[in-house]
Amino acid sequence: MMRTIVKHFRELSNEEFFRICEVREQVFVLEQKITLCAELDEEDLRCHHITLTEGGRIVAYARCFADDGVAHIGRVLTTERGKGYGLEVMRAAMAVCREILGCSHLVVHAQQQVIGFYEKLGFRVTSDLFDECGILHRRMEI
Repeated sequence: MMRTIVKHFRELSNEEFFRICEVREQVFVLEQKITLCAELDEEDLRCHHITLTEGGRIVAYARCFADDGVAHIGRVLTTERGKGYGLEVMRAAMAVCREILGCSHLVVHAQQQVIGFYEKLGFRVTSDLFDECGILHRRMEI
């Protein structure tokens, strides 16, 4: 059974945050070769963390926070591609941005190869390519 969980950092148990870090390390550090110091940051402390679980394990994740009325969604991942988990967790993150954070202006830094994914959700490219942690990205906004 699939379950979406939304918690602010302050609400996460130690084990929940450990499991989030574990899946982020698996995808960003081991698969994409992003260094751990760049993957974990102070933003985690003020974020809402969205996990999509199935059978008790995290299958998708995103985090979001607001600055000056603009919501930022990041660290979007799925552990199994092609099953719709990415769309599900992004829809949940977008709802958090609008309903909990009160923002209608949403921003993501999209890796070049997944721009089409974010376009399906209504985001549009608003920047040239830039390097973030050794991976090419573009800023996208709604």
